[in-house]
Amino acid sequence: MKLFLSNVHPSSATRSKLSIHMISQKPRQKKVSAAASTAFEALVRGSQLDVSETTWKESLENDETPSVTDFTNYWKQVFASKDGVDHLLDAIPGLVEKYPVDGEGQDHPRPGVTYISDLKEFRASLKRSVDPGPMVQWGDLPVSRF
Repeated sequence: MKLFLSNVHPSSATRSKLSIHMISQKPRQKKVSAAASTAFEALVRGSQLDVSETTWKESLENDETPSVTDFTNYWKQVFASKDGVDHLLDAIPGLVEKYPVDGEGQDHPRPGVTYISDLKEFRASLKRSVDPGPMVQWGDLPVSRF
C-alpha cells in the first residue's frame, strides 16, 4: 500500500510518470493545399480544355484539403474522354510538394524529450537495476510437498 501511495497516487509528492507517444513509420497520405489546387486550376485553364476547373470543390464534399488520391481520381474522371492531359495529372504530385499544407510533415522535436530511433541501441544503453528483493515476507504461504 505504501508503494502505491508514494509512487502512483496522484496526490503523492514523489509520484513520477512515464509517457510514451508512438510515431507511425507509415507516411501519412498527403493533402492538396489551397495553393496547390489554385496552381492546378491555372494549369487546367492554360491547357484550354473545356472543363470547369472549380467544380471539383463541390464534388469532394466541401473538403478544403482533399487527399492527393481523391483529388487525382476526380481529375482522372473529368479527363477520361480527353486526350493529351497526362501532363496535367503528372503535375499534381509536384504541386503538392511545392505548396504543402500548413503543419503537414514531420513533427518538430521538443526540448527535454527523449526520442528513440534505434531500439537496439536504446536497449543496449539501459543499465540494470538493483534487485530490490521481496517487498513483504509471506510466511503463511503453503509450502509445496514436492
